[in-house]
Amino acid sequence: MRRHVRASVLFGVSLTALVTATTAPAQEAEQDGEIALDEIAVFGRKRIEDPQRAPVSISVLGGASVPSLSSDPGADITRDTPNLSFGSVGMTGQDFLNMRGVGPLGLPLNSLDNTVGVAVDGVPTTAYGYPPSLLDVRQVEVLRGPQGTTFGRNALGGMVNVVTNEADGTPTFRVTGEVGSDGHRLAEAVAGGWIVPDRVAGRIAARASGIDGDVPNRIVGGKEGEAKIGAVRGSLRFTPGDDLTVTFGGSYDEDKRTGGFSLLLEHPKYPASGSDIIPWSERRRGDLSLKVEKRFEAFTVTSTTSFQDMRLRSRYDYSDTFLMDLISPIPIQGFWTNPDADKVDTREHEKVFNQEIRFNSAEDSWLTWVVGGAYFRSDYNQKRVARTYSPYANGDFDTDIVSDTWAGFADVTVPVTDRLKISGGLRLAHDRQNFRTDYMPAVDGAPFRQRDRISDTYLTGRAAVSYDWTDNWMTYASVAHGYASGGFEKATISSPLYQQNEPFKPSTGWTYEIGSKSEFLDGKAKLNASLFYNDVSDGQIISYLIDGGALQYFFANQNYDSYGFELEGSAQLSERFTVRGGLGVTESELKNVKKTPTTTYKNGNEVPNTPNVTVTLGAQYVLPGVAIGLPGDVFARADYQYVGKRAADVANSFDLKAYHLVNARLGWTIDKFQVYGFANNLLDKRPQLFGATYAANAHAMAVGRGRVIGLGSTYAW
Repeated sequence: MRRHVRASVLFGVSLTALVTATTAPAQEAEQDGEIALDEIAVFGRKRIEDPQRAPVSISVLGGASVPSLSSDPGADITRDTPNLSFGSVGMTGQDFLNMRGVGPLGLPLNSLDNTVGVAVDGVPTTAYGYPPSLLDVRQVEVLRGPQGTTFGRNALGGMVNVVTNEADGTPTFRVTGEVGSDGHRLAEAVAGGWIVPDRVAGRIAARASGIDGDVPNRIVGGKEGEAKIGAVRGSLRFTPGDDLTVTFGGSYDEDKRTGGFSLLLEHPKYPASGSDIIPWSERRRGDLSLKVEKRFEAFTVTSTTSFQDMRLRSRYDYSDTFLMDLISPIPIQGFWTNPDADKVDTREHEKVFNQEIRFNSAEDSWLTWVVGGAYFRSDYNQKRVARTYSPYANGDFDTDIVSDTWAGFADVTVPVTDRLKISGGLRLAHDRQNFRTDYMPAVDGAPFRQRDRISDTYLTGRAAVSYDWTDNWMTYASVAHGYASGGFEKATISSPLYQQNEPFKPSTGWTYEIGSKSEFLDGKAKLNASLFYNDVSDGQIISYLIDGGALQYFFANQNYDSYGFELEGSAQLSERFTVRGGLGVTESELKNVKKTPTTTYKNGNEVPNTPNVTVTLGAQYVLPGVAIGLPGDVFARADYQYVGKRAADVANSFDLKAYHLVNARLGWTIDKFQVYGFANNLLDKRPQLFGATYAANAHAMAVGRGRVIGLGSTYAW
């Protein structure tokens, strides 16, 4: 920890001197070639508030920081967010987040096992809804620490709320196109305005993008890593009166990818795939929502109804040739390269329904409060056909997991004096999960069936105190209790052994935080810092053993804690020059480990996928074109991200390497037209996003994309 503290102090001094930091980069708007820092409001706690006054660590990605034009939006949400890291096995529906050392201890066990919650416009989704389609997004709000009071289940580590641009009558017409290396291509169009003046507003956005693979397959030829993404989003807003607003919204997206998680790290031409097919996966996601808001003199009533439909399909080789040649105790000539053997074909379908009714205090009320009730339902089905060498993953599987949650919540902020505020909230919830699985072995044998049910009633909450020392500086202290639901794992790995699949326990945690938020230089510079400690009980673990060359998974619950701090900032150094930066430091460890025949970890091990240090830096400058003999303006932007080493698994068998990412953009704007060049991952440093140890000399990896360089243009009228 000492070396991280020393590095952090040095970085903090440099950052403060350079940028004077903020809780989040201020939303940037380019007007006549100048950069203006707009006021920011966030909705992440089910109320409109200034993030500089909220007693919680918040990052807001707004303006130019919104990761909206990427083929990897799940990872890009973390680019400007300290102490938030991204993990992936390279297949759709398998991305996950770790915040401040709180996250899946391996991989999510089912669609609801996301310890960092994700929502779009305040409506929560499941692990299969991450990443949401970042199309026509206004800002992304990242709230650290348990957010179960207003968001409920599975916001144990924190919450990511994506805020889209809804129809508000603003005339908007914009088209964007990009081309680049590795077959990068993108086309996007956005249109909006009044359909019936002052009564009905509409907005629609559509995007199609893609990029070719860049990981060579050394068995069947071709390259893996291809991505094709298409999305459309629309909304209609009716305002029949000054006190009533009705908003209809809907979106649909498709995400198709090739690639997997078994790249042999020790291969001489790493990264290279030894799969005897090109593995592929796809996710198709649609949603519909209806929000009705009625304003009264003393309060506002909001009803939000949403339905999500997510369908996933994947097919992959269970035994990468390069990997299995190293770990197989008995070489089987030609088996690992047989395209008809050792394959897994999975179809998953999840339907999610949300209904929330809440009452909010009037915006000008001296007492700020929200109270409401919510119902959540997930109906999940998986059909998996596995023909593998492993006796633990062979046969036909058909599994249903139906989950219901009922909840009531309340949260209030009381101004004790002009400067002292206390706040707190509670959420009482009840979970119920029904489980059904049917298994048929691939060879002769009896079928296996299981029917089961679990339920749980629990309380989450928070309390905080804040003090405004001046009009531009406040400090706060808070304690919050979070919860991540238990349940049945989707792979039903005990079925081939004719054993009952035991549910994993819910995870609970306490988070203690102190922080400071300040503004100076007439609001053009801000400095925020926070210290935290997480105490988590029964974190949900997925781990594995190699049994006679066969991969055997097992599940457990384990206690752990994490502690550290964040420092973030941005400043407008001139009318045309803005800078920002952030630093996150996290230490984590397992504790009170219970030894079992399958335990491969011990006290003091780090929580997997938790970087010790994260750093974000960025700068943007707009140069008047007249200075170089051009009309309009020339702009330059650079972003840097550092993610420190992370333990690959709970056994801490090896570390995922630290990595640096640099993105750059240079462009020219005149009137409504903009043209730009860009370079993503300029240093061509592939991040290691997931890893597993099969043997001392055999590690399986999933990696991010290499460098992409291209050109783009935007026209608005």
